[in-house]
Amino acid sequence: MPSNVHSEEEWARLQPHITKLYSDEAKSLKEVMEAMERGYDFHATPRMYKHRLQKWGLDKKYKEKEVIHMSLLKKQREALGKRSIFFVRGKEVDWEQIEKYLHRRPDLKTKIRAGMLKMSSDSFDIVCRSPSPDPILHASNTLQYTDELLRLLDGYYVSSLSECPSGKRVNKVRDYAAAIRCFRRLDQARTMILANMLEPGFLALNKSLDDLKFVVRDQDATLIFYLCDVVTIFDQRHSPLVVELLRHTYGILQITFGESHPLVWLLRRLILLPEIDRYEVIATVVKAAVDKFERPGVDDRVIERLKCHYFLLLDHMASKGIKTTASFPEMDATSMDAVSVAYLGRFADRLVHSCKFEEAERKSDLMLPWLQNTANRQHAAWPDLQLFYLHVKAHGAFTRGDNKVGEAWLATVDQHAGRYFPNM
Repeated sequence: MPSNVHSEEEWARLQPHITKLYSDEAKSLKEVMEAMERGYDFHATPRMYKHRLQKWGLDKKYKEKEVIHMSLLKKQREALGKRSIFFVRGKEVDWEQIEKYLHRRPDLKTKIRAGMLKMSSDSFDIVCRSPSPDPILHASNTLQYTDELLRLLDGYYVSSLSECPSGKRVNKVRDYAAAIRCFRRLDQARTMILANMLEPGFLALNKSLDDLKFVVRDQDATLIFYLCDVVTIFDQRHSPLVVELLRHTYGILQITFGESHPLVWLLRRLILLPEIDRYEVIATVVKAAVDKFERPGVDDRVIERLKCHYFLLLDHMASKGIKTTASFPEMDATSMDAVSVAYLGRFADRLVHSCKFEEAERKSDLMLPWLQNTANRQHAAWPDLQLFYLHVKAHGAFTRGDNKVGEAWLATVDQHAGRYFPNM
């Protein structure tokens, strides 16, 4: 009589075969047991199988061809900035279950990402549609909401920062790498997506959103600017993507701070505003944040950073009808820190987008004294800032039509990325 006692290693070895029979081929438990006995001389009790199936998180609701079809369709719609919800046999799909399925099938996940599979022409009982939009505020409520957002902003700085432990005061300058990496990737994502390089663009965007979690947890004085940056980085050609970024950022804040935090309420209000009003409200909010810190006792470097970020936000939102008379603050190249260098890089990249190539060259070259300082090579943000500088140079060359120079800069980008970011 064959033994029904099996080691963890034996169960692990046979897991792919059991998974295929039970989940992919939708066989009953009895059929799975019979097939395993015939094919592998593997004998176990129904109770043992149920324990393992539960432990592995197997779900036989979805077949392999259904998962492939939904995954490819979702990826295709995301490239167009569309959100998706699916229904299989009349029941809404919990996408977390699809992700668990793909986690159990890394081979399938790899093929989907690499574009090695195609959607079948078979008629599955699958329905895909966009989710219903949130209710939109009427324009008559915009002024009222602007006042409320300003109160929430004030509450954020008063309750969340001015009473926080020493070392996290709003007037303390910190040179942290998380925000630099986050927004280097965000600008990179914007450049590629606007150039219709969707797959690498969305990859960079997803990585920047992963970094955003650390920026949020740090609660720097510029956090409100970073949040506004995320939700204004794309223009009207990508309106659905803007809404998704708002929702995602709101989710990060909600998880980190809880429902009652002022910034959670602020982001929720921004989601409800119509696009035509959202950017005007954001401009008002960030101006109020700058004004709040222009007072005695606040480090000049903090104010410099706030003004840099304020200018960059308004400069980008000018394409949405927000006019600004602000100018980018002058910086002393000999006394800049890592964050100042990052702001210069972002400004230079915006100048490239505006086809102001000579000014972009001057601003990007101001990054060099800090980058070429031997001591700064030990800074956690140095690899990101060097990559940012190289990206700006390559972007500028290609945009002005100098492809030969652009290719040379791009080769340097690849070389640097291969050394410091092998999984990029």
